[in-house]
Amino acid sequence: MFLEAAVLGVVIGLVRKGSIRNISVTKIRGWILALIAFVLQISTLIFRDVSFVESYGRYFYIASSILIILTLVFNLDKKGMWIILTGSILNFIVVIMNGNKMPISFDGLELAGLQNMIDGIKSGEITNYMSIEQVTNWTKHLGKYIVMPKPYPMAKVISIGDVFMSLGIILFVQGQMIKPYLVTKSRMVSVGYRGRI
Repeated sequence: MFLEAAVLGVVIGLVRKGSIRNISVTKIRGWILALIAFVLQISTLIFRDVSFVESYGRYFYIASSILIILTLVFNLDKKGMWIILTGSILNFIVVIMNGNKMPISFDGLELAGLQNMIDGIKSGEITNYMSIEQVTNWTKHLGKYIVMPKPYPMAKVISIGDVFMSLGIILFVQGQMIKPYLVTKSRMVSVGYRGRI
């Protein structure tokens, strides 16, 4: 969903006469925190059979979420960041209030053709998700139940928080593309002297 949002942001930016080059010169404060968050989330997939990750993997998601939220806070001056931050906080709240797990609709996963994910959650192989049917409080409305089924090429089940984050990413990308950057280039000026004999 986030990749599609970034691509859509680029398309909108190009339509609005923006420049992709602007994205390359965008400065993200605290980017190292986002990188650490990415490593934490990936490690739960790559090293899920390692005993330490198997025991504490669910806390990796919490730590990575906090790091991402901090990164967003450091960059609230950029277009769309407030919306991305709102979505991140919504997802963080529902995870914290449900034992460090994100509730997700099994019916939605089945509709999206993601039976393997259902099996993984039931078997305990996927530790950071739980069935939304087990949630009895109001946070079930913040879980993942919005289905993007096939023939959509990247079928998935998303949350309201994911929707906010995707919208924010679109605004951020196209906003940076149309932002006027002043790029100055320094040139060497050579001065020649003529001597008289």
